[in-house]
Amino acid sequence: MPNKQEERATQMYAALGIGFVCIVIGIPLWWKTTEVYRVSLPYAEISDLSVTKFKYTVDVDIINADESLTENHITQLSRLVSDKLESGEADVIPYYRLNVRDATEKERAKVKSMSSKSDIDGLLLSGEEDINRYQVVIIPKLSPLSLRKPFLSLGRTILVQSAGSTDVSSLANTVSTVFKDSLIKEESLNKVFHASKGDRSLKPEKSSMRSVRSNPGYDVTFTLVNPQPDILDVQWDIEQAVKIYLDPFLQQLEKYAKVNVKSQVLYFTGFLKRMKRDNKKEAFLYTDQDLPHVINPLEAKLGSHTSNNPALNFLVYVPSRDQHPIYIVDSKGVEIESNSFLSPQWGGIYIQNVPGPSENDTLPVPVELDMRRVMEVFVSQLRLLLNFHSLKHGDIDVAEVRSQVISKWELDGWMRSRCLENVGTSIATLQSLSQLLEEISNIVIQDDIGQQVQDAVNSIRESQRHLVEGRLEKAFLESRNAIVCSEKAFFDPSLLALLYFPEDQKFAIYIPLFLPISLPVLASLWKAFKWMRESTKQKSD
Repeated sequence: MPNKQEERATQMYAALGIGFVCIVIGIPLWWKTTEVYRVSLPYAEISDLSVTKFKYTVDVDIINADESLTENHITQLSRLVSDKLESGEADVIPYYRLNVRDATEKERAKVKSMSSKSDIDGLLLSGEEDINRYQVVIIPKLSPLSLRKPFLSLGRTILVQSAGSTDVSSLANTVSTVFKDSLIKEESLNKVFHASKGDRSLKPEKSSMRSVRSNPGYDVTFTLVNPQPDILDVQWDIEQAVKIYLDPFLQQLEKYAKVNVKSQVLYFTGFLKRMKRDNKKEAFLYTDQDLPHVINPLEAKLGSHTSNNPALNFLVYVPSRDQHPIYIVDSKGVEIESNSFLSPQWGGIYIQNVPGPSENDTLPVPVELDMRRVMEVFVSQLRLLLNFHSLKHGDIDVAEVRSQVISKWELDGWMRSRCLENVGTSIATLQSLSQLLEEISNIVIQDDIGQQVQDAVNSIRESQRHLVEGRLEKAFLESRNAIVCSEKAFFDPSLLALLYFPEDQKFAIYIPLFLPISLPVLASLWKAFKWMRESTKQKSD
């Protein structure tokens, strides 16, 4: 009898030991070895970014060259301008760092010697260190320049003519309006920021709908389309044209965006849609409704796009003899002077009508395109697609850009707008990524993804800090890094590795293996607990 009791006790203890190993050691070990690797992400910081208000600083120097304005007038002007430039509550808050002073004797002499408005460039400030720093020069009421409106130079200088010491309030109102509505465009920046974060409650700006999204690089392709090379031998010196007309534009952008340029020629390709012929003008006319039917058949033959950069296409189309000449007209039937059209976020097409061959000409007839006219159209379209647009405000005169392509204040405005767009897009991307990773717990999060997310958060914070301190260029470069890191993390292919292996499938795979093993173990444990309870009861009796 004692031997049977000892043998039964041995069996029960063995069952308890096996159960202990399976439950206490085996299950946690299995759970740990089958879980996916997920590096910790800064979820709290990403959540805070969505409610963070961004503040950007603009440096404004108001220089008084009007001797009729006394020190009291200057103090009053400083207070009034500061009050008018103050903004209410918003997610994007401008702060104008004002410095109001009298002009020095040398500066007054320079202002008096100005014979034209163009002489103002380089008057007081020069150099790249003056990015985001603007100067307002108040010239006397009786100045020979006789400005009817404030004048904005190609640099960062604004000429404002004084109304005399009796109307300081009007002068302050003029200065504040120039900055808020024309130069800085506070409302537009606020819309850009909210639109980039995915807010559709505000009506988007027309310029933002037309331009391509901000990106560190762009691919630009110039294409000559000649549907009848057997009749017209069209030649274009695109390489030389790019060097003369486009390179100055690209050189001003090389620190902020890389633009890759290539060219090609397409033969035996034309407009598939038949146009209506105007017998009075003896020409074929294209209207706004016809333009989408032009791009679709041509786009399929432009070649594959194998880059992550946005692609911009610029086409020169030489009409075939059975469709010559072609003119683009507006909704009222008036011919468009440039004979070209812009397709938002895609590119532009310029129609070049060339004279047809005469009866005695040997085919194909050589034709040389006027590349100056072609590049003028394409550079202006490229400016619009990259969101460079001149001021068209009735309360201010602006110097013509001409050969400089991009004025300094335009570059500042572009960086400021793109910076806020990059930051808003990065925040929206990080929020979408964090929400996805929190909802789907079995997606693998590698160390490099965690590092990219952290780098994006750090870059957003750094960009925010530089904006507050008025360092616009550094803020833009940090925002560009933020959008690169956030999109690399969001589109990383490793995030999809286990997307189709949810928890229920994991249990479905392992239950057929563990169930036959666990049933005998659980039965043995049940018997062991019953034996222990009986043994305890016998001892107590």
